[in-house]
Amino acid sequence: MRPCLFLGFLLFSLTSLHAEDPRPASTNVRRAEHPRVDAEGRVTFRLKAPEARTVVLQPGGDDNGLGRGPFAMEKSPDGTWTVTTPPAVPGFHYYWFVVDGLNVNDPGSETFFGWGRPTSGIEIPEKGVDFYDAKDVPHGEVRELWYHSKVTGALRRALVYTPPGYDKTDARYPVLYLQHGAGEDERGWTRQGRAGFILDNLIAEGKAKPMIVAMDNGYADPSGGAERSSPRRSLFADVLIEELIPKIDASYRTIADRDHRALAGLSMGSRQALEIGLAHPDLFAHVGAFSPPPFRGFDVDTAYGGIFRDAEAFNARFHVLYLSAGTAEERFLTQLRELHALLEKAGVRHVAFESQGTAHEWQTWRRSLHDFAPRLFRTQESRSIARAEASPQAPSRSEDDGTPRPAPNRRARRGFGGPIELNPDDKPAFDDPPADFRARRDDVPRGTLEMIQYDSKSVGTRRNMNVYTPPGYSTDQKYPVLYLLHGIGGDETEWQRLCSPEVILDNLIADGKAKPMIVVMPNGRAQKNDRAEGNVFATAPAFEKFETDLLEDVIPAIEARYSVIKDREHRALAGLSMGGGQSLNFGLAHLETFAWVGGFSSAPNTRSPAELVPDPGKAREKLKLLWLSCGRRDGLIRISQGVHAYLKENDVPHIWHVDEHGHDGESWSKSLYHFAKKIFE
Repeated sequence: MRPCLFLGFLLFSLTSLHAEDPRPASTNVRRAEHPRVDAEGRVTFRLKAPEARTVVLQPGGDDNGLGRGPFAMEKSPDGTWTVTTPPAVPGFHYYWFVVDGLNVNDPGSETFFGWGRPTSGIEIPEKGVDFYDAKDVPHGEVRELWYHSKVTGALRRALVYTPPGYDKTDARYPVLYLQHGAGEDERGWTRQGRAGFILDNLIAEGKAKPMIVAMDNGYADPSGGAERSSPRRSLFADVLIEELIPKIDASYRTIADRDHRALAGLSMGSRQALEIGLAHPDLFAHVGAFSPPPFRGFDVDTAYGGIFRDAEAFNARFHVLYLSAGTAEERFLTQLRELHALLEKAGVRHVAFESQGTAHEWQTWRRSLHDFAPRLFRTQESRSIARAEASPQAPSRSEDDGTPRPAPNRRARRGFGGPIELNPDDKPAFDDPPADFRARRDDVPRGTLEMIQYDSKSVGTRRNMNVYTPPGYSTDQKYPVLYLLHGIGGDETEWQRLCSPEVILDNLIADGKAKPMIVVMPNGRAQKNDRAEGNVFATAPAFEKFETDLLEDVIPAIEARYSVIKDREHRALAGLSMGGGQSLNFGLAHLETFAWVGGFSSAPNTRSPAELVPDPGKAREKLKLLWLSCGRRDGLIRISQGVHAYLKENDVPHIWHVDEHGHDGESWSKSLYHFAKKIFE
């Protein structure tokens, strides 16, 4: 080999080797070389303590992502103690050293207030994840608000995030009150949780409304210790309601009403959010509980003063009830799933979010905030459409809820949709599913639901989609894929929130009634701000443009990331309402891509029947299944009736299923149950 070529090869090799070397953690103090994190997440800690007899690395808690310590450190001749951990869970983790029995912080790392004291902490990067990083976007500010509390008789400090551009406008903003966990303080969400960066990035992407975030100290005992309770309510509730909210409204340009006020927290703060927020629907319309502490004897009729007893009244008052937990925090996850099942059965509208692979730690809560914030402070127009498309899990009962209720073969018009006239063949094709078809069962294996991102060249931004993989998913096997689209008032989370598709599929697969499949729930609003806000009807053109995103970006991203069968006979497309129209429009126009197509309660965006199926012979040849379903109380039934009549007249095989419901999640859940049983046979 020529000398110059050998030298170049050597330099390249050394550079490549160096790139794989462990690097100082981002949480190190300036110029500190340790701790160091390698590409697999292993961490090397080092402490110079020549006179010490024993040094131990102590992770902060049994479920700490650094591993179950303590880890004994080894001493080198120069008095330096070293240990390398197994691969750590990505995210932020507390730790400290124990030197001859004395707890000592790491001089090489920044400290964070946790465990009731300043404590060392380390950030383990998560590959491909940057939603909580400081990006080159407009940034908000975190300000200190000091005030004297009459409740505690002490000076208190709240940290207040103001969104980008706050000082350059006269606009008023909604407010999220965001609480920390036990052993932490008001600094937790901005330092450990990176809430400011999460909001900056969401706002820059158009995924969250610009908002003010107020973070106070959840400890409100006059002595400064753990919180005590007054006969009326906890002292922190007194501070929050009587002092902090009035102070925030007086000091900042807020929209001072319940529709524009949210309360959320993690762990201890989630308990406070539930207890205070649910007790004060006059003050809060949005409540979020991230890893709520386990409690016994939850009863829907009596919990939180009986707020859930009347599901319809609750759903009318609260815009968002959000519950979350990490899949590795076993006690909290068990409670989350139990609460979800009870609230779902009672018809209480809520969101249950599971953070995959994380425990009782900041990565769970960062992901929760990232998922929670875009749901907040949607306009009244958006909420009204969402309610029309997505009534509570149980069928509506009141006469004035906007759900049409015609008698058979009679005309009626009330609320959402238009006149209803039923025909003789507008009847069920199947019996109702079992009563527990979407109840989470303890006796079946569970699949995984995860939120992933993909680069959309057609939209020009990075977008989210919710993906279900079946129980036992393995790259050693290849799976068919169902693409499932939402309605005009929803997003990539709508199917999960309203219909629990992951539970329906788990149960069907366990019973041998459906093929193991991947289910992809993308955002069908193909524009950079893909949130359902403002006048959602104005976003209708973006739903039409989603055809390109689906074919050129979504499907390739799924097929590159997951083990799938890449042919038309193993690819299905279905959706509800606006998504039902999209499914018929796109699926029937691309029979080379989809062999299974379903429209549930398809909306007026559906093309005319002759446009959908211009060549009935080709449709008969290519389609494995064409599904149409709607509720007999649905004001949009005329859309599906027209398609059904055309298909029937032209001898195109299809299923036409009419159930007893309106334009709601009950109808869509049952349609998914029957549809999933039929596809990929």
